Amino acid sequence: MPQRPDRLILIHGAWAGPWVWDALIPELVARGVRAEALALPGDGTHPIAAEDATEADFHTCLAEAITAEPGPVALVGHSGGGTLVTAGAEAFPDKVSHGVWIAGMLILDGRSFDDIQHDIAGPGKRFGVSDHVVPSADGLTSSVPPEQAVRFFFQDASPETAVDAARRLTAQPATGHRLRTKTSARFDALPKLYILAEQDKSVIPEAQKAMAASAANVLTRSIASGHVPQLTQPARLAGILADWFASCD
Repeated sequence: MPQRPDRLILIHGAWAGPWVWDALIPELVARGVRAEALALPGDGTHPIAAEDATEADFHTCLAEAITAEPGPVALVGHSGGGTLVTAGAEAFPDKVSHGVWIAGMLILDGRSFDDIQHDIAGPGKRFGVSDHVVPSADGLTSSVPPEQAVRFFFQDASPETAVDAARRLTAQPATGHRLRTKTSARFDALPKLYILAEQDKSVIPEAQKAMAASAANVLTRSIASGHVPQLTQPARLAGILADWFASCD
């Protein structure tokens, strides 16, 4: 059994930022779990602007966080941040002891979320927020209109919280969150937890179930929430995470 991680690295999804974890971190701390929210290129807090971000920048950012301290780490990815969990675990098998996907993109064998949508919805079809994403004129970034963010991401939050969160979303680099990572037997061996958001309108539950079932060594836990349970149900989510890590001792 892998050693219990010293810390969790929380990886936000597309268009979000470290702020999306603000309600969860104190709940984790109260349960004795140390966690840090990772700033990613283009998220409005990282020094690299969205239009300048490259795939290599994302890998470098993640590598620096994983190796910043000795000891094992767990990677926790929300939504598109799940691709970075896979990439980090595959690149640093001796450092990454556990992987967690929260309504996340657990995608193997160099595939992408476009492939998942093809499998679920059919050729040329998409679901969730995909048809409402607005690309920039130069194609380097994309954004989600606030009203669509409320509809697909934050529908189970209070109206005030939903509107505030939607307004905090930023342009997303075209690179980064849809990394294609070839996985190996060492990734198969990684202990994995998939948090299935049952009311998700973006990464719909059918897609989440398919992704969780596609990998080895996955435990699935469900939460009755929309796409962002760390914002709407932080105490419940923290309890699931803390209980799982405790069970790994």
